[in-house]
Amino acid sequence: MRGLEQLIGILLIGVGLISFLLTRPGGARVFQERRGKALFALPHRREWQVMLTGFSFLVASVGYGLLLYPYFMGPSPLRPSPTPPGVAQAPTPSPTLQPSPSPIPPRSPEPSPPAPTRAASPSPIPASPTLSALQCDPGVLQAIKQANAAQEAYILGQGTLDSLTAAWGDAAPEARRQADRLRQAAQAIRATIQEIRWEIRSCAPASPPGPDLIEVRTEETWVYRAGLVCPLGQRVIVDRVVTYPGEIYRLAAQGGRWRITRWSPGEGTLQQDWRCP
Repeated sequence: MRGLEQLIGILLIGVGLISFLLTRPGGARVFQERRGKALFALPHRREWQVMLTGFSFLVASVGYGLLLYPYFMGPSPLRPSPTPPGVAQAPTPSPTLQPSPSPIPPRSPEPSPPAPTRAASPSPIPASPTLSALQCDPGVLQAIKQANAAQEAYILGQGTLDSLTAAWGDAAPEARRQADRLRQAAQAIRATIQEIRWEIRSCAPASPPGPDLIEVRTEETWVYRAGLVCPLGQRVIVDRVVTYPGEIYRLAAQGGRWRITRWSPGEGTLQQDWRCP
């Protein structure tokens, strides 16, 4: 359709221009000189010339309008292609009304079962030290074992501060500080310490012993077993394994037994930490 509109517009523009030229006396004279006769007898009244001039402008304007019409109009919207006469469309089935189901009486919610407690793979149990590794005096070794047992009970909440002080002597403030640090670390990750195992792997004099004063170096491994709440409410049992390769104990003889006067745990090596599997 655009091609036809443009063709009609061009024709109307041409008719308008020709009509305008023929209404002019100079244009009619040129046409008469070339053809030998006038195309039509134009009245010499000015009213007729003005009317024909306006008609030529009107025809030319309509031609311009048809010529420029496609550029001012947007693209025509796409229409769906008609269905070929040989192809019949399948009728759209109307939905069949189904009877509404009878409401099911609400069921009282059952309490969700508690999340199962999952046990992590057990940490390796430290091997028992050989007799040659324990070179300390039996009395010194016994004092260190009693101190460790008191610290274990204090961390688990089963021992008192008095029992911790009695076992650790002058080193009780440092033992309490180390125990509180461990308990705070467990609380920060919502872990509950349930069991503690420790092993003295070696014990040897760190300096020449005196008559009533001795300093020994030990290597100890501590396993802290705790319950940990993991994502989705899962509870697992995990171990924290720490090895202290250079603990220093200074003991003094008092009343026929050894009393700890100084303790330095040194730098520990974390072999396994509390983590969700």
